[in-house]
Amino acid sequence: MKYIYTAPDCPKCESLKESYKMQSIEFVERDAERLKNPAHDRDDIDIEAFVQLSMQNMVLPVEIDK
Repeated sequence: MKYIYTAPDCPKCESLKESYKMQSIEFVERDAERLKNPAHDRDDIDIEAFVQLSMQNMVLPVEIDK
């Protein structure tokens, strides 16, 4: 399963989602705000996404394969 972290009005995020849809790739979309404000319900995917976001110099979208 793919997880993608996106933000509103993010052209790269919209492009990635459209690409996945055209290729019939299933994904779970999560709000990138989860990474800025860790919630009590954060999980291992959020933690991995935060590390990935840091490696991408805080540029969205973030893709995680699980």
